[in-house]
Amino acid sequence: MNMTENNIRLAAIKLISRNGYGSMSLRQLATEAGINASTLYLYYKGKNELLVELILEYFQGLSREWTRRRPKKAVTADVKLLAFIACHVRYHLEHQDEAMLGNLEFRSLAEEDLEQVRQARRLYLKALQEVLEQGVKEGSLSCAEPKLMARTLFNMLTHACVWYQDNGRWGIDDVIRHYSELVLKMLGATPITSPRVAVPRAVLTRRAVPMEVRP
Repeated sequence: MNMTENNIRLAAIKLISRNGYGSMSLRQLATEAGINASTLYLYYKGKNELLVELILEYFQGLSREWTRRRPKKAVTADVKLLAFIACHVRYHLEHQDEAMLGNLEFRSLAEEDLEQVRQARRLYLKALQEVLEQGVKEGSLSCAEPKLMARTLFNMLTHACVWYQDNGRWGIDDVIRHYSELVLKMLGATPITSPRVAVPRAVLTRRAVPMEVRP
């Protein structure tokens, strides 16, 4: 990927995450990327092709990050789950714009492109499901429906990118600690001891739109 294409992608992520895919025109995108509108067509046939690539890149990035950070030694599922929570939350808070785009713009995809994204999403959710299934098998976690719980946890953990603010009272480690405690309690595991702090109030912006992983 050359610098021009990278600038196009960064500009698209910024515009879509803040204003929505439908509000972004190719002329706006070209201006934000610092290029002529005609140059866009050297890289992408249209907005939809770019959107598909950006959403796929988001889910593939998640999978790569978990592959990199997952415990390499044999550990119990509750320990592995804590590693997953930390990986997932940190990735979303360090890539908030990409996370908003990846989770809010499914409705903008053409049906023929949607299956590619669903497949990438299923691959990532399967990794979490396997952790939950391991926990049920070994008795460290209590979960009747690991597949459904994986989707539930994805939605809950991803929602951190909606309300988190860099200049807020909580840092990323505080958010990870909060969700780790909450999830372990939900699944009947021993909670982590940590200071009790109030949950920050949600900011009422476009970021506050509920996100959902659909079947």
